[in-house]
Order: sequence, then C-alpha cells, then structure tokens
Amino acid sequence: MIFKVTTEVEAERDWSEAVDWYEQRESGIGSRLNTEVHSVLQTLARQPGRFPLVGRMTRRIRISGWPYSVFFTINEEHREVKVIAIWHGARNPGELKRRLS
Repeated sequence: MIFKVTTEVEAERDWSEAVDWYEQRESGIGSRLNTEVHSVLQTLARQPGRFPLVGRMTRRIRISGWPYSVFFTINEEHREVKVIAIWHGARNPGELKRRLS
C-alpha cells in the first residue's frame, strides 16, 4: 500500500535552497538534485519502513550521490510519511536536532 508523503515547510525550504545553490554553480546540476529528491520521495511512498531509525521515531534515507539525507517520520495508522528535513551532512547538527525534536 502506498503512503502519502507530506513535506514540512522547513524541509521544502531546505530542498529549494539546495537546488538553487547547485543550479547557480552549474546549470543542470540543481535539476539533477531535484530529480533525485523526487525519486527518494517516491521510494518513501512505497517502502518507508525499510530505512533506519535515527531517533525514537525519526528515520533517515541518504540521497544517493549527494551529501544530503532526508529525515522523516511514519504514521502507520494514517499511512503517511512526513518529511522533516532535507539536510546537508556538513550543516549544524544542533539545528537538525532542534528540528527533529
């Protein structure tokens, strides 16, 4: 069964800023990242439980070929995945911890 995937506002901002940053460096690269994020979200819709827990309820999937991870929670009862952050590995872990709490 397919899960509904929703993205919190801060995660949308993470995504948009990352795509814009790469696109400003070289045309087409931001587009490739965008495609990869969409692919990850499709995977989450199909099989969210296969990714490891990194907190009590938070899971993580790494974006292949990029220094980003998608952090999310699963609500089994409502068949929903909520994306909390699309996070660059070099960013402040304290900010990520705040967002995940």
